[in-house]
Amino acid sequence: MSSAVDSAADRPTHHLHHDWTGEEWASDRIVQAIAEYEKERLEDLPPLSDSINPEALDTAFESADGSAGKAGCITFSYYGYTVLVQSTGQILIKKN
Repeated sequence: MSSAVDSAADRPTHHLHHDWTGEEWASDRIVQAIAEYEKERLEDLPPLSDSINPEALDTAFESADGSAGKAGCITFSYYGYTVLVQSTGQILIKKN
């Protein structure tokens, strides 16, 4: 997964892409990215479960047969960021 910063806004929006069929959990990648942006250790951040159910997030857009999953998006706040997760795998993370 790679990240990029859109510097056009007053606060950068970080862009990630998640592969729903991959080995990495979306919830883990989001926490890792925010820790990196804030220059914090993972252990110093609050549990993601304080904001959203990580298991539900990780499985929201997967399909049982490997075909295209459900369309949609999930938005939540975590550690001073608004996080938008799309069924396409696009994840947008913006500082509040």
